[in-house]
Amino acid sequence: MAIMTAKEAAILCEGTLKGDPGALIKTFVTDSRKVTEGAMFVALKGENTDGNKYLEAAVDAGASCVLGERESERGNCIVVPDALKALQLMSKKFLDGRRPRVFAVTGSVGKTTTKEFIYSVIKEGYKTQKTIGNYNSIIGLPLTVLDVKEDCEALVLEMGMSNLHEIEVMSDIAKPDVAVITNIGTSHMQMLGSQENILKAKLEITTGMSDGAYLILNGDDRLLWRERDRLKEKYKVLYYSYINEEADYRIINPEFQSGSLKFDLKRPDGVTVHGITAPTVGMHNVYNAAAAYICGRVFGMDDIKIKDGVASFENTGMRQKVYKKGDYTILCDCYNAAPESMKASLSALMMLVRECSGRTHALLGQMMELGDNSAAMHRDVGIAAFDLGLNYLYTYGEAAKEYAVGAMIEGMNEDNMICFDDGTPFEDVAKRILDRCLPNDVILFKASRSVGLERAVEAFEKLIDERTKK
Repeated sequence: MAIMTAKEAAILCEGTLKGDPGALIKTFVTDSRKVTEGAMFVALKGENTDGNKYLEAAVDAGASCVLGERESERGNCIVVPDALKALQLMSKKFLDGRRPRVFAVTGSVGKTTTKEFIYSVIKEGYKTQKTIGNYNSIIGLPLTVLDVKEDCEALVLEMGMSNLHEIEVMSDIAKPDVAVITNIGTSHMQMLGSQENILKAKLEITTGMSDGAYLILNGDDRLLWRERDRLKEKYKVLYYSYINEEADYRIINPEFQSGSLKFDLKRPDGVTVHGITAPTVGMHNVYNAAAAYICGRVFGMDDIKIKDGVASFENTGMRQKVYKKGDYTILCDCYNAAPESMKASLSALMMLVRECSGRTHALLGQMMELGDNSAAMHRDVGIAAFDLGLNYLYTYGEAAKEYAVGAMIEGMNEDNMICFDDGTPFEDVAKRILDRCLPNDVILFKASRSVGLERAVEAFEKLIDERTKK
């Protein structure tokens, strides 16, 4: 089904159309290799290439129209001064014409999982769409928006960033009715320089919000809590917490068993909602689920539907997947890593092992974009690993060796650690770890995405299968 005509697209992005105004556009892509019949190819300039070189190739591949900064030699095209700004403007006006209720999520850690929790809740009562995959950038968000269906009642958008003013652009497009900030951590410290700048960048989510819109914040985050008086002057601010007794929503009695979490939530009206459950582990996910509950609440949903939504939560990709393999339990969390998420995954590991009476192993790869404080932050995670009671620590990569330094400072036995160099074959890594494992042990795999630690998981599983057959 067509989304719009070439003429409609030209009007939305304020470009000059060359060709057939009635050409039907079914989808939008920014990679000419992904063009399908009826797609619009948007030619963006990147660090390594210029999409305007591929306008004709996109037409040959079946694009019904191309959008670029020069006129294509053939096919239908829309010419604009800046293709990225044109894409963003087109998505903004397109969404204005649809106007579902928009939920926006950002934060240093947990934004994708929180987005999935919110989606799981809201879809229980409304026709809902969400950000797919990693489409959470100044390019990806417009593409998500342009896929919004006419009958969509709610849209859950994730907003990531690597620098200032990026979330500002996305919020201006989306105009969130409800925004969630999970926390202010240390991711992107290398680019932004300080947590104060990270806070500033995350609060850009309010740029497109109208007065009286809902702003849902982690009340146990000191930087977000500090902003409460200023933010309450313009927005309906609701805080959730486990520790902060002044927060609007209070997490009570969190429990973890059989790979799931359960908690109660005390509302501002004094009512305590009992038995909110989700098929995942970790205190950080209790926070994420609490934020989703509040989103459902402000959208007028009843407790039964909200609890059903939280219970139907499904994690995505390589984010904190828990499963049995042979005699072992694996906790795979290879999508991304920051000090806060590292500690959260280590805590989840310790929760899992309580049920199986085994020992704990953690293979940790390096964390990226931490700037001058990288070594100290890696050491701090190693200290936390020892303090939590981790039995065996394995590190992968040069920077990751600082985990072992931190653990040794606290008193971990050097015999319980192995530091693997960058480039060590993951088959060798898997063998060394499995040789130390006993039945009922739990193994965590965690690193920044660029490390590719999922290959170590694959090698580990393959080795388990081979040994089981013998």
